[in-house]
Amino acid sequence: MNHSSAPRLSLYSLLVGLIAAFLIGLFLWTINKGFDLTDEGFYLLGYTYPEEYSSGFTSFNLLVNKVLNPAYTSIIGYRAASLFTTIASALLLAGGLWKWIQEKYQAGSLPYWLIAGLFVIGNFLQYSIFPRTIFYNNINSFCIAIFASSILLYSAYPSADKLKWRHAYLYLGALFVGLDLFVKGSSSVVALSTGVLVLSLYAGLANVKEWYKPVALVVLGFLSGLLVFFVSIQSFGVWSTNFVHETQLLLQTSYNGGLLVRYLKDAYPIIRTLIYPFGIFILMGFFLTRFYLRGKLRLAPIVQIGLGLLIVAFLAYQSLRTDLYKNTHLNHDRSAVWFLAILLIVTAMFSAAYLEEPYKKLKWRKLIIAGWLFVLPFVGAVGTYNNLFMNFMLDINYWFALMLIMFVSMPVVAKAPAARILVFVVPALVIAEQCAYGLLLAPYVQAANMLEQTVPVTVGKAHTPAVLKLDPKTAQFMGDVAQSMRQAGFRPGMPVVAMYDLPGLVYVLDGVSPGNPWMFGQLDVRNCDALAKTKMDLTSAFLLINEKPGAELLTCMNSHGMHFPQDYVEVRRLLSPYNPNQYNWRNYQDTLTVYAPRRLRAEL
Repeated sequence: MNHSSAPRLSLYSLLVGLIAAFLIGLFLWTINKGFDLTDEGFYLLGYTYPEEYSSGFTSFNLLVNKVLNPAYTSIIGYRAASLFTTIASALLLAGGLWKWIQEKYQAGSLPYWLIAGLFVIGNFLQYSIFPRTIFYNNINSFCIAIFASSILLYSAYPSADKLKWRHAYLYLGALFVGLDLFVKGSSSVVALSTGVLVLSLYAGLANVKEWYKPVALVVLGFLSGLLVFFVSIQSFGVWSTNFVHETQLLLQTSYNGGLLVRYLKDAYPIIRTLIYPFGIFILMGFFLTRFYLRGKLRLAPIVQIGLGLLIVAFLAYQSLRTDLYKNTHLNHDRSAVWFLAILLIVTAMFSAAYLEEPYKKLKWRKLIIAGWLFVLPFVGAVGTYNNLFMNFMLDINYWFALMLIMFVSMPVVAKAPAARILVFVVPALVIAEQCAYGLLLAPYVQAANMLEQTVPVTVGKAHTPAVLKLDPKTAQFMGDVAQSMRQAGFRPGMPVVAMYDLPGLVYVLDGVSPGNPWMFGQLDVRNCDALAKTKMDLTSAFLLINEKPGAELLTCMNSHGMHFPQDYVEVRRLLSPYNPNQYNWRNYQDTLTVYAPRRLRAEL
């Protein structure tokens, strides 16, 4: 069906583009502000000392180090790399979907820059809930987005002959999924499996004899990704040994509670909120669309404005009541309900439009793509120990893609301003609010908001220095710890065992956390494993203690020559501005005590 009569969407392209530009500008304004002592420090240590951390369950740090460290990347550079993957993956996915829609609907019914702007905004949702430094979920989303884009592009021309650039792109997309196996293996395997299934069914329905061609390209690309890793990053023998060891350790420490049970528990508040209050709007979307198409919806402008204001007031009340206006971590992981509700409302509108035009046949090949887009956010999140519905917001663009496909599938409804506002404007504004709140007012695990980050502090002095602006209390805290340790004999590159949850402080001090960047609270099995596999001289290690060390860890320390407390001297005790932080995580870790090896103090 030709959709050339679809309404011009230049105004929406401009609005969405302005919101995307605002979010990019906001990120750039914060790029040199704030520092998270937990996750962000963990990633930076992994990139800075890949030899020390080459045996983890995921090898994303080795990949990032290989690509970025030749340029002597600083923390600001790693944040810029995250911005690059955010924008690049959005543009590539938008290109694949745009071509697919053009081919399947025989018209350019959606401007490319409207899709691209919406997808850039969608990718920015991650910055309301995660650190800004490039990290494994960010890389995982990037790889899957390239793969999804390549499948959409290939599916637009499933019967094309010969090897053309779209075939090469499909091969490249699969290569990135192969590399993704070493970033987030669970997502990589599921993405590959579902992608192969989609291509088999899609190509097979066009010509049953052609299904093996795209599948062969994907398998070849995936194997090429593995080969690239084993040749240029880490040998197969070393990786396989590490993988077996880390899998056993992971099962001991993280997944013994059962992920499926955890995911089902996480789903309960989402389902409850969908039923009320959003169930009302899902039903309204269906019935109002039917009335509109039957010509029975003829409300006076004043009545339409009144209904709109009433709906806005009701949503505002529910948002305030449930804290849905805040970023994800602060509203008990319920931000996802906004986007699921919007998707269900658009689906209800599409269902009503289809029922009013029964002569339309649903194309099975389109349904295959639609179904895959729906599950892709779960594919990107599967395997996480976090709240599943928090992690799938990293890949919210696939739901936006599904909404756009339904939008162009109902051209009569698409002419209504309410439909265009719902599909383009509402998601963009919700994400802009969430991202602005998360970036500015509640930055990830920091002691103050971004507006208070004003004191310049140089971090990474021993390797790749960068000047960050921090809040006064945090800047003073870091300076006091660094000065105390220097006076006690600490030098850059020496081991620092931070007990617990302080990898960022180790990075700021130019130290090295032995064996693992993060000494996890209440996970001394993993911490002992880290001490066992390091090659550093642990008898010279400084200790940073903000919580009483576990008995198991003390035993491990003693076995490696770290006899605590008898062989250590207390250097200084300080109050930590990070605990309690704005998230109230680990608020019991409010005091930091610095210990130096007694023999080192004696040599001064």
